[in-house]
Formats: sequence, structure tokens, C-alpha cells
Amino acid sequence: MFVVTIVGEMDRQLLEEFDDVEVTIDHGVTRLRVVSADASVLYGVLNRVDAFGLELLEVHQAEERPAP
Repeated sequence: MFVVTIVGEMDRQLLEEFDDVEVTIDHGVTRLRVVSADASVLYGVLNRVDAFGLELLEVHQAEERPAP
């Protein structure tokens, strides 16, 4: 799983473009949680971030959350 952090809080319209990832918005940043381990899915998300002119802050690999 990967977490992509961008600067700013996405509005509702922009969030619709990222409906295939888990999104959290907190204190001026938006985090996109890419659950797939497939690198092509990550690159697809990064391409959308770039296409919409969003400022990329960080990308890191994270451990998956345990199932409840």
C-alpha cells in the first residue's frame, strides 16, 4: 500500500476524480491511500495528481491496516 500526500484540501469535484483510492483530508493536506500493491495503480494516481496540477508533498509505502 502507498500513501500519496498532496498540499491543500481537495474540493468535492476533484475528489470524484480519485474515487478509486481512500482519501483523507486533514489540516491543509490531502492523503490518497493506494491500497493496491501494483505499481501501475500508483503511477496512475501520480499521473492524475500531475494532470490536475496538484502539488505533491510525499509518497511513501505503508503497511496495510489489519482487518477488524
